[in-house]
This record gives sequence, C-alpha cells and structure tokens, in this order.
Amino acid sequence: MPRSWSWPSARATSPAAPSWRNSPSRPPCRSPPPAACGSRYASAPRTARAAARWTCTPARTPGPAHPGHGTPPASSPRRRTERTARRPTDSTRHPPGQPPAPHRGRPPAGAEPVGTGDLYERFTAAGHGYGPAFRGLRAAWRHGGDLYTEVRLAEDQHPAAAAFGIHPALLDAALHGLWLVPGATHDADPAPGTARLPFAWTGVTLHASGATALHVRIAPHDDGTVSLDAHDPSGRPVITVTGLAVRPVDTATLRAATAPAADGSLYRPHWQPLPAPAPAGTVPAGRWAALGPGVPLPDTYQDLADLAGAVDAGAPVPEAVLVPCATADGADGTDPATVRDLVGGTLALLRAWLADDRFADTRLVFLTRGAVRTGPADGPADPAAAAARGLVRAAQSEHPGRFLLLDAPDPEDPLTPLTAALELDEPQLAVRDGRLLAARLGRVAAPPEQARRPARFAPDGTVLVTGAGGVLGGLVTRHLAARHGVRHLLLAGRRGPATPGAEALLAELRALGAEAEFVACDVADPAAVARLLARVPARHPLTGVVHAAGVLDDGVLTALTPERLDRVLRPKSDAALVLHEATRGLPLSAFVLFSSAAGVIGNAGQANYAAANACLDALAEHRAAAGLPAQSLAWGLWERRSEMTGTLDGSGLDRMTRGGVAALSDDQGLALFDTALGLDDAVLVPVRLDDARLRAGARGPVPPLLRGLVRSARPAAVGADAAGTASLRARLAALGAEERREQVEELVRARVADVLGHTGPGAIDPEQAFQDLGFDSLTAVDLRNRLNAATGLRLPATLVFDHPTPAAAAAHVAARLAPPPTSGPPPTGAAPRPDDDRDVRRRLAAVPVARLREAGLLDALLRLAPGDGTAEEPAHGPDPIEEMEADALVRMALGGDERV
Repeated sequence: MPRSWSWPSARATSPAAPSWRNSPSRPPCRSPPPAACGSRYASAPRTARAAARWTCTPARTPGPAHPGHGTPPASSPRRRTERTARRPTDSTRHPPGQPPAPHRGRPPAGAEPVGTGDLYERFTAAGHGYGPAFRGLRAAWRHGGDLYTEVRLAEDQHPAAAAFGIHPALLDAALHGLWLVPGATHDADPAPGTARLPFAWTGVTLHASGATALHVRIAPHDDGTVSLDAHDPSGRPVITVTGLAVRPVDTATLRAATAPAADGSLYRPHWQPLPAPAPAGTVPAGRWAALGPGVPLPDTYQDLADLAGAVDAGAPVPEAVLVPCATADGADGTDPATVRDLVGGTLALLRAWLADDRFADTRLVFLTRGAVRTGPADGPADPAAAAARGLVRAAQSEHPGRFLLLDAPDPEDPLTPLTAALELDEPQLAVRDGRLLAARLGRVAAPPEQARRPARFAPDGTVLVTGAGGVLGGLVTRHLAARHGVRHLLLAGRRGPATPGAEALLAELRALGAEAEFVACDVADPAAVARLLARVPARHPLTGVVHAAGVLDDGVLTALTPERLDRVLRPKSDAALVLHEATRGLPLSAFVLFSSAAGVIGNAGQANYAAANACLDALAEHRAAAGLPAQSLAWGLWERRSEMTGTLDGSGLDRMTRGGVAALSDDQGLALFDTALGLDDAVLVPVRLDDARLRAGARGPVPPLLRGLVRSARPAAVGADAAGTASLRARLAALGAEERREQVEELVRARVADVLGHTGPGAIDPEQAFQDLGFDSLTAVDLRNRLNAATGLRLPATLVFDHPTPAAAAAHVAARLAPPPTSGPPPTGAAPRPDDDRDVRRRLAAVPVARLREAGLLDALLRLAPGDGTAEEPAHGPDPIEEMEADALVRMALGGDERV
C-alpha cells in the first residue's frame, strides 16, 4: 500500500540560523523537509525560519536503506510500472561527458567530466541500492573543488513533480554528487552496513516548485560541510542550501523503522467563518429565481417545468435558481419515509436540471435549514435534509460549478450574502448571524491517555452489532471482545446464522470468552427490531449499539433511479433511524454508527451512498444535541477487501490512491476506532490522506473542504505546467486547423493518461476506443471535468460515448475551440452557402442550443428573435432575421456588425 511521509511541527529554540538535525533517538531523516515535502518551513515567513530548529522523523523506512533520500512518498512509488512513454524531447540534453553551454547553475568552461557510470552499482554493493525512479544523476563535471551535476526525474515521475516543493527523487539525485566530491564524505565509499545520510541542514531556501530537471553545484567547506545550489534548465533558481553535514548511519537501524501508526489520520468537520461580504446592491429583476414556496423572491415558480415554460415564453434565464430543501415545519427528519421523500425529490430535480441545456450556465442553489450543526448554539441536525445535502455533494463532484449548498435557519437569511456566496469558490456554505461559514476538515490530535473518556462498552451489558457478517463488522466484533472486554454480543444480519463465516466468528468469540448469537433480522423494519431487542436478557441489558451494515450500488447521478436509491438507503440510513427510535429510552452507553467519508466529501459515482452516510452523521449530531450517546465514524478506505470495496477494481483503487486517499490497515483502523471512542465528538472522519497526492490530483486549487490541511503551491519552475501560464484559447487561435487539432489531441491524451494513471500522453493510443482503454461512466465524468477545466467548455458527460476514441474526442473539442470565422470569400472546397431562407432555417435548427451558448451566439440570436411572435421594427428600419444570410447572421451575433 502507499506509504505517506510526515513531518512534525517546528520547535522554536533560539534565534540562531535555521538548521535541521535528526533526533538521535529517532530513525534518521534522509531528505530536508522544506525541499522534499514543501513543508511548513519553506512556506513560513522569513523571520519565523530564523528562529526555528526542526526535528524530522520519517513515518516509515521500508526496504534497503540508501543515502541521500527517504522513503518514496505515495505519489512517487518506487516499484517499477511498465508503461509506454514518449521519447524525451528536452532541448537541454547534450552528449554525455560534454558540459552544456555556460549558464547559471552550469559548469564553467574548462570543467572536467567525472565518471558516473558505476555510481549506482557502488551504492548497491554497499547494500543500499536505488530503484529506477531515484537514479537521476545523468552527468557530472569538476571545476576546482566544486562539483557540477545534471540531474533529471524519470519521465514517469513528471506528473507527480507539482505535488512537492521539490520532488524527493530529484532532490535525492541532486545529493548523489556528494559521493563525487573529494572530502565531502571523508572516504570514497561508505563502510559496509552503513549509509551516510544528510544530517544537518542550514540555510535551506526553496525558490520554485515543480521542477523536473536541475543543474546543481556542490561546494565543499573546510569544516566538512557542503553548500548546494540548483537551477532549472532555464537558469531559474530552485533550491539553495548554505550548509549540509553528512553522517554515517547503521542500515539495520533504518530497516527496523516500524510501520506508521494512524496518528494524524483522524479528522473532524468544522465550519470556518469567511470574511464579511461587501454590502450587495439591489438584485436586478430576473437575475435570481426560486422554485416552490418559502423563498421571498418575486420570480418564484412552482417547479422546474414552470420555470422552463417561462423561459420558453421569453423570460430571461436566471443566473441562480434557489430551491428549498428542508423537512416540513415541526418534523425532525428522523423518519425513514421523510428521508426517502426528500432525497428522492432532490434526485429527480438534479436529473431534470442536468438534462436541460437551457440552465447549463445557471447555478442551482439548495437552501437547507438545520441540515448541519456549525456549533453548540445550533439546534439538532435534520437527518433528512442532511441526506439530501449528501446527494448534492456527490452531484457537485460530478458536475463542478453547477450546484451550491447553503444552510440557514431562516429562508430569508441567505438572500443578503447570496451575491458573495455565488462568487466564492465554496460549494457548501452556512449562514449564521449574517455571516458566511465554509465547511472544512481539521486534524484531531489523539488525547493523552489520562484525558480520554471512560470506556463506552459495559462488560456485563449486551452490545448489538449490525453487519457483523461483513469484513469490517466481523473485525470490530472481535475487537470488542478482545480489546474492550465485551462478553455478550447480539449479531444481526440479513442471513443470520446462515451468514458465510458465522460459525468461525462465533468460535473465535467463544475463545475470547464472549457469548455471541447470530440472528436474522431486517434492521430497517421496526417490528423486526422490536423482536430482536426482546431477545436481550434482562441480566445483560442492551448497553451498546454498533451499526456497521451497508450496501453499495454505485453509479453516476444521471443513472440513479428510486430503486437504486432505496437499495442503499434501506440497510444504512433507514436501519440507523429505526435503531435510534427503538433504543431511545434504553440506558445505552454507546451508539456507534459506521459512516463513510463519501458522505463528507461527496464521492463522484456514489450519490446514493453519500446521502445515506450524510444521514448517519446528522443522526449522530441530532442524538448528541438531545443528550443521547452517539458517534458517527465516517471511515475512509480500508486495506481489507469486503463486499463494500469488492466492486473496486485495480483502476478504481489506483484512482483513489492518486486522489490522495491511502488505505487503513486493520491495526490502524482499530487504533482509530479506540481513539475516537475516547473523544466527545459526534462526527469524526478516520481516513488516511496524503497531502502531496491531494495537491497533485487536484491539478489546481486545493478542494475547499481540505484547504485547512493542504497548503497552496509556490511559483512553478519553468516547464512545470506551461499550460497553466498561458491562455489555451489564445494559443490555439494562432494555429492552423491541423496544428490546433494536434495540440488539442495532445491535451486530450494527457488528460486521459491522468484519469487512468498512466505516465503521460505517450501511453495513450489516440485511435484506441475509450472502452478498450478501460473507461466507465465514472472515469468518463472525470475526463469531461478535466477537459472542461482546461478548455473552459461545457462538454457533456457522454463525451467518450459520443466520440469513442481520444482522436475523435480531440477533433470535437478542437472544433469547439476553433476561432470564429472571419469575413471574406469562402476557402476553396468550403461548403456552399445556403441559397434560400428554408436552408438557413434548416441549418440553424440543427445547431444544439448548448453549442450556440458556448460559442457566444445564443444571447445575440435571442435579441434578434421576436419574443411574442411579432417582430418590432427598430428605429433604423427593418432588418428581419429571415432576410439575412447565414454567414452574415454569424458575424452579427459575434459582434462583427455594428447594427447589433
């Protein structure tokens, strides 16, 4: 499994120059935090750096140790993957052994080549070999006492470069020259069984991030330290180190480093106040509209069909449409039927909205009331409204920019800050006392043992576990007996004693000294649950509930049906609500719900599952506000395959890993379970997040929910992301049709490679069908979103099905990005112009409305068309659209005719 790399916080000790030093009581660190990980040091103010001494600790050091680097982070796996890659085309390459032309960071004239051909073999012979990704030193030269090297990342590591201040493998390679500098390491080769590693760093400054190649100068000092400076191929500085000391370390110590615990993998949702928005002026008529009662807007329509009819009749398309999404007054949202009605209605509206191209540029704003608790002053959370929010969060992931969630106690509260809310890059907001709050995740530090609350499970009581026949349910059941001393267990499931593995689990529990019984029960049925609880003996009353049951039925939002919604809601949220009602009057000490991070994050392709789990989180908040025991644990991915993760194939798991989610081992998950039980939070999120991969996977701004966890990147080094430094449309407009197509095809292939986890566009055959490449509905949505972000277009989610190869999709995108036609005679071979009005109308009728909108033509055409069936004559005389030729109409719509 991927292994993360973590750096502890800085400890200010004295106003001396900054330095890094490995703690003698800890395994040594082998890469400086600011360079390798873009850590707090490199992003801290200069004054803070001058007063900081840092202690760094690698989370894990598996495999053979080797000098100059640490464990490869999750975003740069050391294991070799066989991919087809493009031939490098960097113009800075030069013949081996010959120094490049003089430039900043490059060797001066007269520098002597230094042999490097056997360097990595020498390291291997010493017992600390390098994998392919870390063999980055390409050439070296010596000039006086200084050493100059050229180092490059392997091409399959280039996509990960943007995730770090400086990629660890690239920094490693920059340090390999230490073993070529006379005196820098005191002898030519390390002693057997040892690895000389960077020990103390002084004056580290990171100037730019994302580099994939460096020209490095290493200069030895009289005290045995060295200084280092590195530039990218353009001569721009990337990193400087004024002092670096190297010490020998026993390789056995490195290999003995233990696996990382789950520390740092527990999070709590919270709401962060945003700066107060500027006072908004009067909203122009028609700019906002509302669906249904409850929102005080003049343009209010009964439903979406009513609004669509008004638009057809000439009403302007609003910029935002507000729709209430709350339970009826007096209801608390804890009835399964209420949840089903609200979530089902929300799903129907979302599907209808996405199917109507007229509203492609309009934000649909869902106004919830009490669906979230932003603090102790809020009332109990509404599980039904929260479930609808979970559904919408998944819709936001699949269709970025189309939807906004806004929670407020009163329908009038969000109207004042709505203008500011629509301009923010925040998909979910709350309004409290006139202020906007944004949803965030924050890390939870494990409390000291003496500060933890007492054990929640009474040994003499009975604990009810649902889903005990599943992998995680069984794992937790064993843990309750072995770790928490639970001696009486009631295990409920659909198949009861016939559950596969039930007999083995019961035998294990007996061996642990626990009495357990499997009972067949539909936990979503109140009558069945009543009969189940009647089995609990009075001498061992029910004191705890662990609800771990669940079912998946994944699919993109537009493919969900009420039946697929019910299949997921019933065993998860319906059952939780039934258990809540059935045990409300019992003296429980624990009511633990196994939720999912899908409900917090809103996983694409899991809208129904996100809704069910968001309901569980809100139920825990609801119970806690009422003084009842409750805790919802929104789990991330576990290493163990189960019925819940068994549908994930290798590409699905790879996609999650690339997105920044690592899997929890059994020991880590159970440790987090125990830690969570010692906290008072109603909702916690145990998940292993990899900050570096999150930055790399986002390929842009950090997801809003994670902005408190992931720092933004520094200025990019030259060549790190050229597409982000210039306007794609401007570049393409200057190209001919064939060159434009080639550029767009390269872009499409690159995004396809990103989605599938390949090394680069060279691994993608443009003529191979998307289906054969491994695309499904979810990866199709992912590709569409990435291309939309890169091009500014609104491409349909069916792009890969309408245009079944990368080449075909690229041709479609290139046509959409083509510059508007210019006036003048048509080129040779062009299609003939229409000869009569009927031909004009036929051709215009064949153009989809969405295509006209994206080309910037729709508004101009609507201004020309009569709104009520009769044309008004403008002041300068008649100029009806029927008398215009098609090319003149296009020029007029594009603003090329002053009469418009």
